[in-house]
Amino acid sequence: MKINLGKREKTLISVVAVVVIIFLMERFVITPFWEKIETIRIQIQADKEKLERLRYLNSQKDCISEAFKKLEPYIEVGSLGDASIPIIMKKIEEMAKECDINLQKMKPDATEAKSGVDYNIKKLTLSVDGSTENIIKFLYQLEGSAYPLRVNKMDFKVKDRETNLMTADFDVYFIYFGKK
Repeated sequence: MKINLGKREKTLISVVAVVVIIFLMERFVITPFWEKIETIRIQIQADKEKLERLRYLNSQKDCISEAFKKLEPYIEVGSLGDASIPIIMKKIEEMAKECDINLQKMKPDATEAKSGVDYNIKKLTLSVDGSTENIIKFLYQLEGSAYPLRVNKMDFKVKDRETNLMTADFDVYFIYFGKK
């Protein structure tokens, strides 16, 4: 069976065949190829961002290591738990000597232990006497200490106005990390 087709019909069939072939190639070859390229491009972009974050962290590594080295002794002191209280008391005594004031009383308050998620707070009650300047210097040293100390509830009483002597009672809170 032979079908006689005219030139127009042959051209039309050829054009339709080419369009169908192009459609099938676009649908089954080109589109999956472009989708794969787009997926790879998105993955490359995500990897670039991840690499940039890692470079930033790497650049901060030295700074973080240096900060940790400064804090490490205090974290170690805090990891001793309640055994760290005598160490802190000794440091406070050294600061008092350095500031030329007399420690009248220093005792840990066992009832005032507060706990947080990763830390504990212990309270030390201090009673000191000395000159106003020395007591203020001592308070400044306590607050500025590298140890995690915080002064609270201060009570000052003048002992002698002529010699500028006074007594001070205050609570010092020691924050330590580690064992509970």
